[in-house]
Amino acid sequence: MVYRLKYFAPAILYVLLITLLSSLDQESVAYLSWGIQDFILHAVEYNFYGVTLIWAFYREKPQHELKMSFRLAVSVGALSAVADEFYQSFVPTRYSTIEDIAADVFGLILSIITFSLLMKIPLLEKFRKDA
Repeated sequence: MVYRLKYFAPAILYVLLITLLSSLDQESVAYLSWGIQDFILHAVEYNFYGVTLIWAFYREKPQHELKMSFRLAVSVGALSAVADEFYQSFVPTRYSTIEDIAADVFGLILSIITFSLLMKIPLLEKFRKDA
């Protein structure tokens, strides 16, 4: 149990952060977004979330099953995106859109590339093997 929590903790903390941000009113979100386009914010946010999910699922699978970790991360992330948008539809001054879900899934798909590139960094490769 502790073994799994060690690897899933970043993803759990990250999804809690996403939920916290979804709880903010629209004015606060506009202030915190620094004028960055909504699609880009969603894609970047879920790109990082996807990396944490891939890391967690990758630790649970044999090395040759990396593609399964990618699929699981994108699937769980997409379900999280739908749940987040559903939750957000109940927050006053906020609204949910299918475009936000599309941006989230786009970010999740990009996380496959991001994760693959990160694992090519020698220091991180050593960390992955020692973890």
